[in-house]
Amino acid sequence: RARARARARARAPSVMTVTPAIAKARIATREEEIRRLERELATARAAVLSDRRELAALETPSAATGMAFRETTSRSLVKAFGWRVTAGIVTFCSSMYFTNNLRTALAIVASDFLSKSGTMFLGERLFNKVKVGRSSDGESLSRSIAKALIWRCVAFVNTALVSGAIIGSAGVGSLIALSDSIFKTTLMVFYDQFWNRIDWGKELEGVDGDGI
Repeated sequence: RARARARARARAPSVMTVTPAIAKARIATREEEIRRLERELATARAAVLSDRRELAALETPSAATGMAFRETTSRSLVKAFGWRVTAGIVTFCSSMYFTNNLRTALAIVASDFLSKSGTMFLGERLFNKVKVGRSSDGESLSRSIAKALIWRCVAFVNTALVSGAIIGSAGVGSLIALSDSIFKTTLMVFYDQFWNRIDWGKELEGVDGDGI
């Protein structure tokens, strides 16, 4: 029995006594392993960020390549015609209010339509040369506001002269033009922004524009 216990002790693995030096060495090894893993994690995170940027660029190729939306001639033509119909309704209401005469109001609307359709189309084509406020998504709100204000200056003079000539009163013609300006400036901004939702007639090009 004594010999069996001796053989069992001989076969049993020896247990290493842990000293402070050994414990410190283990801690240092594990800390170095943690630092290595942290470096690998930082590298992986940087790679993921780079991949996300590349994906975003691929999903919006027009922005990445400096491309922007522009209008075809047909789109500008339909857009100008649609605005003249919309604006004509407002002019008719203003003319009826100040003249209380159906024939006069219709004459003012007709002259407005004929005199402004061409200039509206021309304005759209000229603005097509301007890259400010244009992207692949369409025209920005600030661009639409600038267009509306510039067009109002031209349209005010046109309406005041035409209305005044038809009515025979420059004062009443100016009142009709002023009333138009109050309502149509805001209306035109909404009209221009609404066309951003319509893809027909949109093309992608360099941001330098295409023009007339």
